[in-house]
Amino acid sequence: MYFDQSGLAMVGGPESTEIPGIEHEYIQTHCVLADGGDRFGVCALAFDQNEELLWMGNQGGHVTSYYSGIMQKYTSFQVHSSLDIRQILTIDEGILALTATSLRCQIRRGIPVFTHSSQNMTEMQCMLQLSPTRLLLAGHQDKLIDFNMSVCKETNLIDVGETGCVMLRAHNRFVCAGNPLGRIDLRDPNGLKVEHSLDTHSGSLSDFDIQGNLLVTCGFSSRQGNLSVDRFLMVYDLRMMRAVTPIQTVVDPLYLRFLPSLYRSHDCVCYKLIVRLLQIDSPGAMCLAFDISSTSQAMAFGDSAGSIHLFSSTPEPIFNTYSRITEHADQVASFPSFAIDDYETPLSVVPLAVVGCDLPLASDWPPHLMRKCYRKAPPIDQEILRTMKMQGPIGYAPNPKATRRNQVMYNLEKNGARSQVKQFTPENRNVKQPLEDGACFVAIPKRYRKLDMKYNKLGAEDFPYEQFNKTGLPGLEAMLPNAYCNAMIQVLYYTEPLRAALLSHLCIKEFCLSCELGFLFHMLSTAQGQPCQPGNFLRAFRTVPEASALGLILSDLHPEAKLKIDLGALIQSWNRFILHQMHVELLETKKKKEEGKVIRKPFVYKETDFPSILCSSERKRPVPIPEVNIAKLEEEKREEESEISQLFGTKQLHINSCLKCGHEVKKESILLACNLVYPTGEPDRDEWSFCDILTRSLTPRQTTPAWCDQCGKFTPTSQARILQSLPKLLAINTGLHNAQHKLFWQSQMDKIVAKVIKSVNNETPRSSTPNSVSSTKPCRYGDNCSRPGCRFRHSFDNVQAPVNNPYCSNNWLPHHLKMVLKSEDLVIEKVQTEVSVKAQSDTPTQLTTEVQTTIAHQVIETKEYSLSAVVCYINEPLANERKNLVALIKVPPLYLPEIGEKDQRCCVVQFRLEDALRSFYYSTGEVATSQTEIIPALSREVFHTQGDACIARSGSTAGITFTPLSETEMPKPGDLIAMDAEFVTLNQEEAELRSDGKMSTIKPSQMSVARITCIRGQGAMEGTPFIDDYISTQEQVVDYLTKFSGIEPGDLDANFSKKHLTTLKSTYVKLRFLQDSGVTFVGHGLKNDFRVINLVVPPEQVVDTVFLFHLPHHRMVSLRFLAWHFLGLKIQSETHDSVEDARAALQLYRRYKELECKGTIGSALLDLYETGKLLNWKVPDD
Repeated sequence: MYFDQSGLAMVGGPESTEIPGIEHEYIQTHCVLADGGDRFGVCALAFDQNEELLWMGNQGGHVTSYYSGIMQKYTSFQVHSSLDIRQILTIDEGILALTATSLRCQIRRGIPVFTHSSQNMTEMQCMLQLSPTRLLLAGHQDKLIDFNMSVCKETNLIDVGETGCVMLRAHNRFVCAGNPLGRIDLRDPNGLKVEHSLDTHSGSLSDFDIQGNLLVTCGFSSRQGNLSVDRFLMVYDLRMMRAVTPIQTVVDPLYLRFLPSLYRSHDCVCYKLIVRLLQIDSPGAMCLAFDISSTSQAMAFGDSAGSIHLFSSTPEPIFNTYSRITEHADQVASFPSFAIDDYETPLSVVPLAVVGCDLPLASDWPPHLMRKCYRKAPPIDQEILRTMKMQGPIGYAPNPKATRRNQVMYNLEKNGARSQVKQFTPENRNVKQPLEDGACFVAIPKRYRKLDMKYNKLGAEDFPYEQFNKTGLPGLEAMLPNAYCNAMIQVLYYTEPLRAALLSHLCIKEFCLSCELGFLFHMLSTAQGQPCQPGNFLRAFRTVPEASALGLILSDLHPEAKLKIDLGALIQSWNRFILHQMHVELLETKKKKEEGKVIRKPFVYKETDFPSILCSSERKRPVPIPEVNIAKLEEEKREEESEISQLFGTKQLHINSCLKCGHEVKKESILLACNLVYPTGEPDRDEWSFCDILTRSLTPRQTTPAWCDQCGKFTPTSQARILQSLPKLLAINTGLHNAQHKLFWQSQMDKIVAKVIKSVNNETPRSSTPNSVSSTKPCRYGDNCSRPGCRFRHSFDNVQAPVNNPYCSNNWLPHHLKMVLKSEDLVIEKVQTEVSVKAQSDTPTQLTTEVQTTIAHQVIETKEYSLSAVVCYINEPLANERKNLVALIKVPPLYLPEIGEKDQRCCVVQFRLEDALRSFYYSTGEVATSQTEIIPALSREVFHTQGDACIARSGSTAGITFTPLSETEMPKPGDLIAMDAEFVTLNQEEAELRSDGKMSTIKPSQMSVARITCIRGQGAMEGTPFIDDYISTQEQVVDYLTKFSGIEPGDLDANFSKKHLTTLKSTYVKLRFLQDSGVTFVGHGLKNDFRVINLVVPPEQVVDTVFLFHLPHHRMVSLRFLAWHFLGLKIQSETHDSVEDARAALQLYRRYKELECKGTIGSALLDLYETGKLLNWKVPDD
């Protein structure tokens, strides 16, 4: 801020050495980091004209108010989701916040009053209130808006020219409007016509202010074609409409304001002096907002670093001379407290709250519990219904004498009805059994139920996964947020061409889902039946904006909202999203590689390429139409293909034909996933095959109104899609989103089953032998029994065996399809398998005559498909929180060659599969049996291209604590690498208190890696780190665990960190390269480290000191105690340091080798445990 000898810049020259009301200079009293200041700068400030409040708006659309000179936060609310706040104006009812495209009015407590936006508001910049109901809005646009706040309407639009209006100031005779080119227009307040114009600066206008009849401006001048800050403040007398003597400043002025309480004095603000005066800590921060209170006792500055600086001339400044009282939140009444076992203090010392007569009490029962309900009548005995004779509306039947006289039994059957086995037919399949608790009971087989994981004190590390997975195939942990997609990830993993493409993919993009899926697939390939944690993939998935926009991100903070989510619809949307996302990412990487190889030809100017610059006579000359290079077009199409489109892509031709003029528009596209379209409005046909529905879904035809360019209006248009190629793998979404579609699927199943039963009854008389049931003796393992074909009774045995249930042995969904593509048509035929042929007919497996005739004409492509994977939505009606998704996959022999063909087939579950199907894949034979070559995506370049990249904004090298590997130090198989990692907590552990008083873990805490350190294990630089990376995180950290990790708040934030901060991906690829190189990792507790990092390392490459120095059936020993006992080192005194821990683990391994060579390792371990028991496993102090 510029001061002259008297302390302030005088407009009319220094008339006096002292200014009344100013006793000393302004000093800084408060510096506050505004809400969102770590991400957005403060771009708008305004002192409230009615209350003791200071209002702030930042570049993220957030508004916050602070009370009085103590800067106590008063209110805080979001005005816009993304646009910055351009100006804040206080009115009597509240505040007005202006963004680029909207105007928001809110009361001071934060409640919105109205939001106005229109097509006239494109780039708003400023506003000015002329009266209590009239407001002017302007900006970088050619219209000035006259807005009526009482009716919230735009009453007038005034043309201000292309340059627009970026500043508005009030005068008693004019409305002063400044444009960016340095001109100030003085307009009539009533009609807003230009009365006078002042050309202030030759370059641009930076700021101006008005006091009385003086107008002072600052800006930029154009000198030799460049803009430079003008050191002179231009002063104009509005009475004479001419300039007076300008004021020279010693600094470059950017903002200026008159002191409201002092006449003929003003302040001039510049960036350089603000930095010196405010002592802004953030480097590169500049002043973005500036305002002065009406009493001139306080000044506020906002900078790009998100801070608000308050300067005042008095110790306790006031913002307004006569401010009204600000309404604060009611104080919570405090009552005297007393011990729970104090029987002498009367309870009346805590008064009851005064409640009005019209307000409900907390003890009142809700209305839905106060309705009179009647006991449901028991079901009528079947014997009565059988023998009843109807006479008119009244039925008569003899008393079966099954109940006592004048007594009605309300206890429904519990054993007989549930244990009965009835024949499934289309007539009785929907009849509800009279069960007390099972009217909606569905017996879900054990293998499809949602598993409740019970953890012990060791958490997920000691969970017996092998009891629930006897296939030898790897699985995925499902306890992380958004892990609903695990079933579809498994389906993608067992698609060999896709797995090979993702394992060969690597790019430099931080959050690339294709890269993360490739990393996850590598984990599954090396897991050897153990479950893997998809944390890194889900972390990247949460950062993709498209996934959030599609509603695919589920918040873990609102479990009650998760119960209302339709997982079936969600997984279908995820299927479409992931295929499109992988296609885009792989195609982008492919184009970047090709751009690096292609050498572009030099540009040659041709006049025919720019016809707009030719004269009018030359335009009339006919330009020869260049010949279409078909080979070049085909090459361009191939460039737009990725491995995903080559595998899943179905090329389509969209044809839109106007039914009036015949104008046709054709467009090509690629379909990655097909959504089934069910027939509507066709009552004449009630039986459909799945092939018919799939044909209509792949080649839909419809007539709908659409815009015709030739007719110039909306006309009836025929829209059709014609297939041009068939995919290798067909991805289908069932789209069962409503009851009508489920009923259609069910009706088709009923018709198939009815035909089968009818054909069986005609061929073979029904046997009177009752169906075999399980033994009446209960199984000793109960519902936890996992033995196949168990002879004893279980609670889920009421479901009949598949051989007796026609709904399980006959399905509307075929296992095999044959698709024949013609030039303008598609024919899909079900291919019968041996099993279904015996059940339905004895005709050989062949296509129908109609299909054979169709195939004979213009066949383009023919492919046979087999059902390879199904994703089912399992929903228990009585337990909505137990819904889950299950994948049924036909595992190719490449993944598990030792299992037979029978076990590889896709299973059909025994409970209403038609209601469970959501997505399924059909694959051709070449996909099922192909073995694609996998190109290693990682090389030693990961240590040079990504290894040293620091994303911290400070950019200093002071945080580098490691020496990178040289070319001669590249890892080789068997090299020792000491490693340690530190973690932070993203959410707290969920636990419950059991009846025995012990805590049971329901959901373990979610950890995120914060620091990874790797140390050389041999050579001249043994013990020197070559990786010591802090991992940046964009998620909210609940606990930094500083005592155990050494991570301080701000270390993982790129805006404030002074460490060597990198992305998780850049460090992960280095660890993967070390693992692939065959090095041996040495550390303490590496099993948990690798699990959280999402890395599966073979056991022969891991040396864990926690197991080296351990006796069976004894406790594990901490690294701190081991280092003190064997090495005489005291580590982890205050906090943990991963470099120190890794060195200690390496030295302990060397010590173990020495003891092993001497043959004294057994006695050393016994001595260790004896010493630990004496010291209670605590390292003694000095």
